[in-house]
Amino acid sequence: MDTFMHLRQLVALAETGNFRKAGDSLGISHSAVSQTIKRLEESYGLALFERIKGKTVPTAFGERLVMSARAAVNEMDAAQRDLKLMKNFSGGRLVIGADPSVSESLLSIPMIKMMNRYPSLQFTVRHCSRSRFEKRLSQHEIDLYFGLQPDREVDDLNYRKLTLQPPGMFCRQGHELLAKGPLQILDLRDNTVIGGDVPDWFLSRILDAYPDEFDGLRDLRATFLTSQDFGLLRQILLQTNAIAVLPEFIVWHELEAGLIRPIKVDRWPFASGTISGVAAWLRERPLPPSALRLLTEVEQLLQQSARQNESGDRH
Repeated sequence: MDTFMHLRQLVALAETGNFRKAGDSLGISHSAVSQTIKRLEESYGLALFERIKGKTVPTAFGERLVMSARAAVNEMDAAQRDLKLMKNFSGGRLVIGADPSVSESLLSIPMIKMMNRYPSLQFTVRHCSRSRFEKRLSQHEIDLYFGLQPDREVDDLNYRKLTLQPPGMFCRQGHELLAKGPLQILDLRDNTVIGGDVPDWFLSRILDAYPDEFDGLRDLRATFLTSQDFGLLRQILLQTNAIAVLPEFIVWHELEAGLIRPIKVDRWPFASGTISGVAAWLRERPLPPSALRLLTEVEQLLQQSARQNESGDRH
């Protein structure tokens, strides 16, 4: 533990450039930090820090040692956090990555239940684009990811398939398309079409439905204005003639208020059925009990929603 504290002091001094600030950040005296650095320099027989323009900065030798010390400190902090999470539900912080297109619909109710049941358990939710979640998992920035099914799966991750409701298609109240009756896909090309960033398989289903209307994935993707900011997309939908392809939960308040209207397009491939989502986590890093509990709550929520949809279809 003394060695670990010495590494913390080394990193703190490199980051603050001041013995007193380094000590304050660790809750110890500046003289204790000074003595630690002096002993390290005597042990290695090298100067690890020097004064430049009133600031204490690492030498070339110090930089090399600080780099390893920082990695060790970060890894130990992560390990301590994992042990707290793995022990029980009474403490620790679970870091969740989520595609914005599914975060609210999948996580809000399960997280509320867990926060009420385990008040000492802490959560962080980070929005992850579909192109970055694998890197964030591999770098231990997140513990568990929820999102749409990726175009490819990698060997380093475990995947749990999730069955999700497809997005709807909407326009603002008073839009001229509402007066046209049954719409064709080409009716949308004269309007901006907005939505979240989606995988290629999602777009491929649209291409399969309209093989003569688009010149491949690139042409179809260029048709959309995409953003991970669903608040921005909602405002564009409300105040322009844009057509939105969005999860219904994103705009249900506006639907209830009559500010926007659902629209139907002939042969639209997501008019019914489901789409594929996943929960993913690092294969070499077993999920702690709190993450497993959250995953179970999400799956139960989806099963309940599926039963309600089936009941609604029958009636």
